[in-house]
Amino acid sequence: MNNHITFRQVTDCLEGSKLAYRVLTLQNDVALIISQHGGRIFGPFMSPESESIFWMNQAFAAPDSFQAFLDSGDWNQGGDRIWIAPEIQYTIWDRTDFWGSYNFPAQMDPGQYVMHQSKPDGWHLSMDLTLSAHNLASGEKELHLERLIKRVEDPLRDLSDYQTLMDGVIFAGYEQIVSLSESKLDDIMSEVWSLVQLNPGGELLIPASPHAEFTDYFEPVDESLQAIHRNHVRLKITGDRQYKVGYKAAHVYGRLAYFNQLDGDQAYLLVRNFFNNPSVPYIEEPPHIPGCRGHSLHVYNDDGNAGGFGEMECNGQTIGGVTGRSVTTDQMVLWLYVGAPEKMKELVPHLMGVEL
Repeated sequence: MNNHITFRQVTDCLEGSKLAYRVLTLQNDVALIISQHGGRIFGPFMSPESESIFWMNQAFAAPDSFQAFLDSGDWNQGGDRIWIAPEIQYTIWDRTDFWGSYNFPAQMDPGQYVMHQSKPDGWHLSMDLTLSAHNLASGEKELHLERLIKRVEDPLRDLSDYQTLMDGVIFAGYEQIVSLSESKLDDIMSEVWSLVQLNPGGELLIPASPHAEFTDYFEPVDESLQAIHRNHVRLKITGDRQYKVGYKAAHVYGRLAYFNQLDGDQAYLLVRNFFNNPSVPYIEEPPHIPGCRGHSLHVYNDDGNAGGFGEMECNGQTIGGVTGRSVTTDQMVLWLYVGAPEKMKELVPHLMGVEL
C-alpha cells in the first residue's frame, strides 16, 4: 500500500497528543478509530498490526511527527471526513484566483467536535460552526452538524448464493447518519460533503448513464485516466497527476466503488452508497464555470504535493435558500470486502451492476 500506517501507530499518535478517540469494532474484528479532532474515521484496520485501508498522512508514522503536523495547522490527516459544501462558497474567496484565495476555515476542520457513545454499537459526533460565505452568497452562516457512526450489515447477505460468493471474503461495514441544520433560513445554501481518502494504485467505478455528463474542475482529465463505458465510468487513482471531476446527479445512481490491491495476494473493494437525488439542487460549482451545478459526486486525484492520494466524494441534500428547508438528514454507507482479487471481481456485478 502507499502509506503504511497501522492501527497502533494511530492510537500512539492520538494518545501522545492527548486527543480523544474511540474504537468501533465492525464485523470480523475489523476496527475503526473515530477521532474527535477533525471528526475523522481512520481505518478500516483488519488487525492492530495491519495498515489502514484508507489513505493516511505519513505524519502518523511517529508521535513527534504527528505533533508537528498538528502544530502546523494542516487539515490533511487522511481517512473518512465530513466537510460542508459548497467549497466555492465557504473556502474560496475569489473564484478567478482559486488557489490564491483558498482559505480553509478551521471552524470546519478540525472544528470543535463533541463525542459521546449514543448506543452500544455507535458513536456520536456533533458541533456548531459559523462559516463565511463568498461567491455564491455573502454573509455569516451558523450551522449545526450531527453524525452517528455505527456498523451496518452486508447488503449481499440475503442472496441465495451468499455463502459461495463470500467464501474466503472478509466483510465489514459502517454508516454515518449525518444531520445538518441552520439557525435561520436565508439565501445561503449548504450541503454535507463526505470525502474518503484513497491509497493510489486502484480503479474507481461509477455506475452511470451512457450519456454520463461530467465537469472538469482543474486541468481536464484525459482518456488515460478516465474511461466512459455504456453503463459506467472508470477512473484511475494514481496520486501523481491532479484532476477533479464532478458527475451530474441525473446520470449517476448513488453508488461508487474502489478496487485496489493489498500487499501479497489480497485485494479490497470499498463501496460507497448514498442517496442520490437529482430533484434537489446540488450547488457546488467549478471555479471557472459560474452556474454549472447538479454534481452529486466528485472524484479527486492528487498530484503528490499533498501526499499522493485520491478521494471518493459525495454530497448530501441541500438546505437553505430556494430549498425552503433548514434541516436535512443523510445516510452515507460504506462496505468493505477483502479477499483474493478474483473474488472481489465476482462481487462487483452484484454490487455495482458492471463487470470489472
